[in-house]
Amino acid sequence: MSFEAKKQAAMVELENSKIWRPNYEPPFLLFMWWLGKETRPPHYNSFMRNALSLGSFFAVGWGLIMWLLVWNSTGLSALAAIGAPLLAGLSFGLILACYYSFSAKRSKLSGWEELPETEECTEQYS
Repeated sequence: MSFEAKKQAAMVELENSKIWRPNYEPPFLLFMWWLGKETRPPHYNSFMRNALSLGSFFAVGWGLIMWLLVWNSTGLSALAAIGAPLLAGLSFGLILACYYSFSAKRSKLSGWEELPETEECTEQYS
């Protein structure tokens, strides 16, 4: 089955859930789709995949912003400039992974592999 067909089925299932749209289409996901990457919505990822991907995305982004705006001019050590974003990214990744795992279970979402096999099956969620 193509990624696009599964993505469509997932989006229909998410739209029919009580999950707020910005929670199942976060900016990083829209950015990855814009880049042409076949990235699953976070509710269909494993806990570890969410923790690692969201944590590293946050750590790199927040670390760069903090370096450019604050730390560069303060003389912060390299260890602190690397350690702080890693710790922040780890915390952020774990918190969001917990949220997405809990939200998917509470909304009784299908697993990625359990989504309909054909594009016609997406109508069962409508």
